[in-house]
Amino acid sequence: MMELFEMGTSAMSGGLLGMLGTALGRVTGYFEQRADDAQERQRWAHELQLEEMRNQSAMQMADSENDAARIQSQYENLRESLRNDASLESGYRWVSAVRALVRPVLTPLLWALYLIVFFTVMSGAADRFLAEQVEGDFIAYFISNIAFTASAATLWWFGDRARPMNQNR
Repeated sequence: MMELFEMGTSAMSGGLLGMLGTALGRVTGYFEQRADDAQERQRWAHELQLEEMRNQSAMQMADSENDAARIQSQYENLRESLRNDASLESGYRWVSAVRALVRPVLTPLLWALYLIVFFTVMSGAADRFLAEQVEGDFIAYFISNIAFTASAATLWWFGDRARPMNQNR
């Protein structure tokens, strides 16, 4: 009987040890899985960060390409404008001279118009010509448009459209 008792005790202790080993394996597996999940989350976060950096780089590259295309387009427009100006040359020198005087005369006239309107409004002399409800909006619109035209004339006509220095006249 003793042998039977020892055999039963051995079987039970072996079973308990097996259950303890299984439980220990499961607990260890749980912590290993948590470590693997944390590592996987870090990898995903890193991949997400890399993808965001790639997207940002692609957007910057597209912006750079757009800027380059815009600058190239502006250069082509300027070159075409200069080519058109050169094609307008007349066989008569006095016609070319009069055409050349239009820009220097028109620009100061635009600035004079701006100053006249501005000081007329500031002195209150424009009040008798406008209804009170629209006076402020109209004056602001009028002055800003004259200022726009005068500054555009100054910067475009005397800046970008200047004749190249190497051209003989």
